[in-house]
Amino acid sequence: MRRVALAALVVAAATSACAGPAPDGGPQLVVARVKDAVGLDPAVQVDGLSLTIGQEVFRNLVRFKPGTFEVVPDVARSWTVSRDGRSWTFALQPNLRFTDGTPLDAKAVKFNFDRWRESINPARGNFPFGYYADMLGGFDANSIITGVDATAPTTVVIRLKHPFTPLLRDIALPSLGIGSPTAIAKDPEAFNQLPVASGPYAVAEWVHDDHVTLTANPGWHGPKPAYASIVIRDIPDQSTSVLSMKRGDIDMLIDPRPDDARELAKQSGITLYHPASNNLTYLAMNVEKPPFGNVLVRRAVAYAIDKAAIAKSFYAEGATVADNWTPVGMAGENPTVKAYPHDVARARALLAQAGLAHFATQLYYPTSPRPYMPEPQRVAEAIQADLRAAGIDVTLDPFEFGIFLTKVKNGEHPMCLIGWTGDNGDADNFLYPLLDQDSAVKGTAQNYSFWRDPAFHALMLEGQRTHDGPARTAVYRAANAMVNDQVPAVALTHSVVSFAAKSSIEGVVASPDNSFNFITMKPRGGP
Repeated sequence: MRRVALAALVVAAATSACAGPAPDGGPQLVVARVKDAVGLDPAVQVDGLSLTIGQEVFRNLVRFKPGTFEVVPDVARSWTVSRDGRSWTFALQPNLRFTDGTPLDAKAVKFNFDRWRESINPARGNFPFGYYADMLGGFDANSIITGVDATAPTTVVIRLKHPFTPLLRDIALPSLGIGSPTAIAKDPEAFNQLPVASGPYAVAEWVHDDHVTLTANPGWHGPKPAYASIVIRDIPDQSTSVLSMKRGDIDMLIDPRPDDARELAKQSGITLYHPASNNLTYLAMNVEKPPFGNVLVRRAVAYAIDKAAIAKSFYAEGATVADNWTPVGMAGENPTVKAYPHDVARARALLAQAGLAHFATQLYYPTSPRPYMPEPQRVAEAIQADLRAAGIDVTLDPFEFGIFLTKVKNGEHPMCLIGWTGDNGDADNFLYPLLDQDSAVKGTAQNYSFWRDPAFHALMLEGQRTHDGPARTAVYRAANAMVNDQVPAVALTHSVVSFAAKSSIEGVVASPDNSFNFITMKPRGGP
């Protein structure tokens, strides 16, 4: 294991399985999950297990009110937009500081935005910054943000290429958390291991593949955190984590398997929480790898997969077959779009029409559970069996999640099984980063189908420039219809993600973006 510690701080209780007081005597919260973070600089990570830690450590210009996607002030106390929609002015809270004592002012905000959007910025290190690129158009001349000015110590002006309706929601994403310029400039690689920010908690220690320890930030300007420290433990064996939760050795368990969640719900002293469904599991087909450039083949795959059986067999109660690419109830849902029914005969007929009565291919998938896919191997095996029945022989290629991400971002896969948890409650967040041509750049791609459709791209730009309302909803309904017709990827399920916590913990908020919100939690009867 690699150990990363803040100064000489080593939290002895971190590797223990027992919840209890922190080393300084304050309350400690112990949280278990199945897999470690990939890195701790949210600007350069895309996986939820990394970003959820960033949400506790970093502050953004704006943030989401816990449990919702309502945008509220954070580092910025207020903001205005110009009449043409191309200039946003943010008034910052005064006297903010990072945990290294340096000021969080307009210059610090500008430093971070310039680092994200400028491809040759020296503070970038060797990281890809894929999330910024996939949400905000790319880097340099491609970026929707054309400039950021610190016009006063507490005033920041963001200039845009064109009006951009999702801006506030996008800059509330964890990947756009504001870090200490001093710490970043000193060593971007070290910052990814031990970031310095200004949130309610700071990273005290990261022992890779074992635990991350957060400690309350004494310089935090908000309400004092009730927990002096948070230990986020990695317990790959899910049976062990469930047993630990039952015995009271841990306080929270993130993303239990469906059967385990049902079992924990019956346990006295444990409460199961269900955030609103806000995710998608899907099978991406790389159109650059034959025969997936042929839409007939892609439609055949969609008909061959028994999506209803997958939703019923491998997900918790409440999972549904994904008719639309966007979640149920999100603006842009198209009621006329329905999932391809399971029809093996139709799949075989389409393959014959494509001149492929039989072919072999590969399916990449991650070995560790994800919030949107609690049992990836079983889902992959079900897809393999379904496709075999239609005349497609599939070799399964499992990978550790970090390796898996690298491979699919580089387009090495013919097919990959993956998913997405929505970040901001907007249809753009599901469609643009996952399927648009701007996100199909190898190395940073999140469009794992590498599908580039000019008509779809035009819809994405129209949606970004159209104010919220019926006209914008119509754009995303058209986009959902196009995805269903062209099938660059097969939408499989929208599911309910659960987590368990001791009933003695007050202030637990189930948020649709799967954030923890430790700042709202406290022991029952605590201050």
